[in-house]
Amino acid sequence: MSDIRVGLVGCGGMGRSLVGQLVTIDGARLVGGADPAAESRELLANEHNVPIFSSFAEMAANTELDAVIVASPNRFHRPNTVEAAQAGKHVFCEKPMALTLEDCQAMIDACRAAGVKLQIGQVLRYLPDFAHAIEVVQSGQLGEVKHGMIFRYGGPRAHWGQSWRDDQSIVGHYIFEVAVHEIDFARQVFGCPVAVTGWDQSFDPASPLWSRATTWVIEFENGGVCLLVEGMFNPIGRSEVELAGTAGALRFGWGGTHIYKASSGEESSETESSVIAAGRESGLRRELREWIEAIQNDTPCTIPGEEGMANIEVALAVLESARRKARVELPLRA
Repeated sequence: MSDIRVGLVGCGGMGRSLVGQLVTIDGARLVGGADPAAESRELLANEHNVPIFSSFAEMAANTELDAVIVASPNRFHRPNTVEAAQAGKHVFCEKPMALTLEDCQAMIDACRAAGVKLQIGQVLRYLPDFAHAIEVVQSGQLGEVKHGMIFRYGGPRAHWGQSWRDDQSIVGHYIFEVAVHEIDFARQVFGCPVAVTGWDQSFDPASPLWSRATTWVIEFENGGVCLLVEGMFNPIGRSEVELAGTAGALRFGWGGTHIYKASSGEESSETESSVIAAGRESGLRRELREWIEAIQNDTPCTIPGEEGMANIEVALAVLESARRKARVELPLRA
């Protein structure tokens, strides 16, 4: 079978990280990159010796492509994905899928109409700590998971740096840029969300994106509830997950110790993250490999557009709940 020829749309740091993994996958070949920023596309050319262009249209007109990775800033995910799909190219789109449900649906519809694959880059579920936790839940070791707490926050931050990430019209909100990962993880653990109650607090009005605390509770169809606290507001910082079920509980931090204890108290264990990570495939590589294999074998994507859209729906519900100061039921879509 011929290699899947892949172009990169958005040659910034995330895009280059993705193609750094893509080039290690059998059956995939990077053939070009496109970015309006000359510095970013030149970095890609220096790293991978591929032709570079200022736009997808220019790349598609001058390069034989089968698929594209969309790693452009958040606001451009819809137009970049739709343009690629209409040109008959399979799409891997980095998270967040988009900033509105309308944009998510347009991306799904465009890829479906063109008969191309759409994979969303929700990599957190594939990182060793989180992949292991999902496996523990799926094994039944915790019984029926009823309660969760997910914390990911650090100190206040006035700005991200000299990049598009300081433009609220492009990023949307911290919850899209960062916390959509934990939303995806919570959905993998608990299943279908049915309601959200959220609070969104600013610690610095001059920093509308970063110096804020966003707190929310998701209620799930199975009766489970999960509390999430995220943002840049607390200099002590915390990155930790705790899951409790009818048969036991699991607690872990990013790169720390996984603590398991059975409800009976008769069984417990502590496992270091380094042990869990040993021998596991890189999360970035896995999500890209699965996308390439879906193209090669004409099988469904493992993280399809519908998954990305479900995460955006929860994110939007959190912000709507915070605005209304009220519980918001799901789905938001009629």
